[in-house]
Amino acid sequence: MTEKVPRWREVATALTEGIRGGIYEPGKKLPTEHDLARHFQLNRHTIRRALEELANAGLIRTEQGRGSFVSDDPVEYRIHARPRFSEWMQGVNRHAARRKLVLRRMPADEVPDRALVQAALGAPREVILLERVGYADERPVSYSRHVFDAALHDGLLAALEAQDSITGALNGLGIESLRQRTQVTARCPDSHEASLLRMEPTDPLLRTVGYNVTPAGRPIELSIGHYPARRMQLVFELLQPDMTDIMHDASPR
Repeated sequence: MTEKVPRWREVATALTEGIRGGIYEPGKKLPTEHDLARHFQLNRHTIRRALEELANAGLIRTEQGRGSFVSDDPVEYRIHARPRFSEWMQGVNRHAARRKLVLRRMPADEVPDRALVQAALGAPREVILLERVGYADERPVSYSRHVFDAALHDGLLAALEAQDSITGALNGLGIESLRQRTQVTARCPDSHEASLLRMEPTDPLLRTVGYNVTPAGRPIELSIGHYPARRMQLVFELLQPDMTDIMHDASPR
């Protein structure tokens, strides 16, 4: 005689199929226990048992007072001497896209994060400010602000307008950029960041501050990135043997 499957397991199986079939997308909130109980015509205790099973399997996460959410499928973003977002997304089989929010030339004393700009670029009179959102498989995974010394190259603004890739724009001008150092902090997003990244106000946000220079050590760029911690994992790679001399040359003297 076939053993009867417990009702909570039937619910867990149905929800699992919904998650894997894309009905419930990564990061999205599941229906409430009350709504699930009404849908499956079961009591809330049975629904809660099914949700516990999904949580134990890592398919969902439950937050006190907020409900249950489908677990995100995080992307590993490797940070090294030559970070390239698009190339890395392709390497992990993700479709990468970017949307420019701001690109303009402006006086340096009007740019956000002026103290960081001075620390990264010295005291430029004018800067070029670029703000954009990065996507992986149509999900926002980064909101970044990039500040360049406008005196770096006369054609820099036009190159950034024509290219989605900062590396491509700089290379087209004969400029090689290396990441000198990256600082990482964690906090909750502000309302602007939460809106752009489709985050809840209480979700964890990773903030990076990157300093880029030429191989000769000339400051090029201040890069400030914001990443939803549940969608992006920052991986810091150790220097490869052939990069040691390059980074030695890029270090301030």
